[in-house]
Amino acid sequence: MRSSARRLLRAALLACLPGSMACSIPLEMLEAGPMNACDTSVDCGAEAACADVGGQRACVSTSAQVDGLILEVRPRPSHELGAEVSHLLDVDAGGSFSPHDAGGQVRSLDLDIPAPARVDATLRMGGSYCGRLAGGQFPVRVELRRIAPVLGLPAQTYATLSEPDGADGQKFQLAIPTGDYYIYLVPQAHAECADDIPPPIFLLPSQPIPEVWKLGVNAEAPAVLEGSLQVPGGMSVDGWRLDLVDPLTGSLISQVDRLEQPNRGEPGTAMQVGFSLKFYWTDKDKSPLIRLRPRDGDPRPTVYWELASIALQGSTGNLDLSLLQLDAAARRVEGRTVDAKGNPVLSAVRIQSADIDRAPTAAYKLDTETDADGLFVADLPPGEYVVFAQPINDTTKAQAMQPLKFSASEDCYCGQSVLIPDAGTLRGRVRGPAGELMDGAGVFAVPSPGEVKTYLGQVLRPEPLLPRQASGVLRNGAFSIGADPGEFDFSVRPTPGSAYPWLVRPRLAVAASDAAVAELELTMPYPAVLQGVVRDASGAPLDGATVVAWLPVQNDAAQGTAARVIQIGETRSAPDGSYVLPLPPSTSR
Repeated sequence: MRSSARRLLRAALLACLPGSMACSIPLEMLEAGPMNACDTSVDCGAEAACADVGGQRACVSTSAQVDGLILEVRPRPSHELGAEVSHLLDVDAGGSFSPHDAGGQVRSLDLDIPAPARVDATLRMGGSYCGRLAGGQFPVRVELRRIAPVLGLPAQTYATLSEPDGADGQKFQLAIPTGDYYIYLVPQAHAECADDIPPPIFLLPSQPIPEVWKLGVNAEAPAVLEGSLQVPGGMSVDGWRLDLVDPLTGSLISQVDRLEQPNRGEPGTAMQVGFSLKFYWTDKDKSPLIRLRPRDGDPRPTVYWELASIALQGSTGNLDLSLLQLDAAARRVEGRTVDAKGNPVLSAVRIQSADIDRAPTAAYKLDTETDADGLFVADLPPGEYVVFAQPINDTTKAQAMQPLKFSASEDCYCGQSVLIPDAGTLRGRVRGPAGELMDGAGVFAVPSPGEVKTYLGQVLRPEPLLPRQASGVLRNGAFSIGADPGEFDFSVRPTPGSAYPWLVRPRLAVAASDAAVAELELTMPYPAVLQGVVRDASGAPLDGATVVAWLPVQNDAAQGTAARVIQIGETRSAPDGSYVLPLPPSTSR
């Protein structure tokens, strides 16, 4: 560390020599975090070597275990796409490092952005709308949603609006990174027809987009879903919305029919309410879901049916749906969010159904807030629920989860308390490779992603809220941050340009107990370094491109679940396209 401090002081003094354009050095610059610098390998100690890193001498690790490393490059935002473009480069970046190199783990790797895939598409949509317009006359919003090759990579969507092709159809062009995509087509209102719009089309998933793709979508007239809904007497579904959604993503694939019910009928009888809507069903291997949603503010659940289970022999006409199992009236539920001393805690509250009486495919979710006294009120159908409470603007308190169950015979389920525990603490100390206290680095605890579920699994079974992200700064080598119970991907991120890598620990657990404390004693490693030039498809250097490093880790080694990725580094290219990316040599030491 003596060499590191010597170089930092030398740079500051040189800046104040006579004739210098930068002779005013803020004091906080001299108090900044340590710099990784060396003159010879003797300065670096065991298992490290002094090497050239971005034109400066720095200590680097002699070992590296970063197999499967994925590099993502994000050039400056594109005006053409209206979004930041993300390229997942097909480079063997992790394989660039041998397990051991006595000269130091520094590898040259130029990042060449491939030419974009150019999609040139025509759209033909059958059917008649508003009695006089063909489907091809409606403009279409086109969304291409990238399918991440592994869990944890950021989602990316590119969109454009079609234009008439002059032949009663639509056309669009789009330049996007190559890869696998979901393609979602959403017709928009026509100037002469806003109430009868063609239904969206969710094309078969995982469409690989080659470098040049001539796409022709020729959709015939949509299918029609029609039938009647049995409604208990005394209940109204007037204004409820019925539609179909894709079972994997929940994307709308139909028109939305707003039901009309002139009167409620007498209790003990059943009313028949008709429905009719158009839809496209492109993936015959997966059944769409019929979804019935109440009016906003109506304390009734959303109900789902699998189309394949009720459309006998594939016929979608004259279907019979029933709500007779939902004849129980909603019950009033009152509760308060309080701490261990009984003091109210202002909280955001989510109430989600786990099992609604007599309706296994019904789901209810309510998001609300307590008042200043911690009180929340809801009208709920009888059944089993889970209450999630998250304190608002109070990091000293943790999230809470509590089951809730009541029957149709209870008029008011009142006087319940949801206990808000004190937040846990994630604290520790970070030393440098030579034992020096690190300072000024950012400390981040990012919630580890949960299991990926289908849309229906998400809405029918409540999942715990992810813990809130927490962050802090190293002061004299120490940190202490409040944290909800749960699992975090933890990282210490030194100041950019310090030539130190991120220090990363995946799935760091904070126990689900009141005021739990997780203690860490960590050592910042010397980096393994990737460096080179970022270039666009024409070979020109890219200024200001963000380079992000992702590393696969197991979701749960004990259960052997599929791998996901965590971010282990990030940098930005210089005006000449050059980049230097220090990486942790592993995530386990």
